[in-house]
Amino acid sequence: MHYLLSHRTSYSYASTVDSAQHIAHLRARAFPGQSVTSIGITTSPEPALAVQHVDHFGNLIDIYRIDTPHTRFDIEVRAEVEVRFPDPPPAQDTPPWEQVRAALIGGGFPTPIEASEFVYESPLVPIDAALREYGAKSFTPDRPILAAASDLMKRIKADFEYHPGATDISTPLADVFSGKEGVCQDFAHVMIAACRAHGIAAGYVSGYIRTVHSKEEAALRGSDASHAWVAVWCGDKAGWIHLDPTNDLIAKEDHVAVAWGRDFSDVSPLRGVILGGGSHSYGVDVTLIPTV
Repeated sequence: MHYLLSHRTSYSYASTVDSAQHIAHLRARAFPGQSVTSIGITTSPEPALAVQHVDHFGNLIDIYRIDTPHTRFDIEVRAEVEVRFPDPPPAQDTPPWEQVRAALIGGGFPTPIEASEFVYESPLVPIDAALREYGAKSFTPDRPILAAASDLMKRIKADFEYHPGATDISTPLADVFSGKEGVCQDFAHVMIAACRAHGIAAGYVSGYIRTVHSKEEAALRGSDASHAWVAVWCGDKAGWIHLDPTNDLIAKEDHVAVAWGRDFSDVSPLRGVILGGGSHSYGVDVTLIPTV
């Protein structure tokens, strides 16, 4: 599937910002099954300094320094992306999750070194006993890992209410779990925590999901905004499989990935430091339109 992507973020400040520095995870990168044909980012005001960087996880970062006094900041990315994530193997053909867990531990020398760092807790995803218990209903003895992870994904979709505004990024994971409501980043964190509590590697993927354009198309939760889902390590043969607990979908052609890390804190679309500005408001406008 070929997509045209537009993502615009606008900040309005109550008073003048004298200077600012921003870090953006907005530049979609190549993943297995995804290629970026073209991409460009514009800002207003124009930065005095713009630097690109590749982080520990291979994500593309843009760093901006703005010295022009301003009361509004706009940043927009436009891209063309081709997506067809690989079809996963049949769930029954993936190894038992206990076997994958044993390889990730590896007696101190795990075979999949890249995957092993996604087993441990991270700033926004602590290991939680309640989430381990929740995940145990899916991670039953000798169950193939993709079957277990897919069942967990389905249960999160059924058990949690999609409720924009019910949470924000400062809401503790335990509160999200007890309240059973939130948005895509919350559902991704819940799934990651339940996987990691069972020794399974799970990463947080930021990106977008297809914008619906007709009444006949299924409404996908999380469209017209930044989206998030989970990459689960399913063993050496299957590798990373992308699962979307917000929509109970295996990512194939409806998703465009931008970056991945341990949790949202590794891939925040935009963060920074400003001098001045006072209070502020912001808006985000995203479209992901197929061209075929």
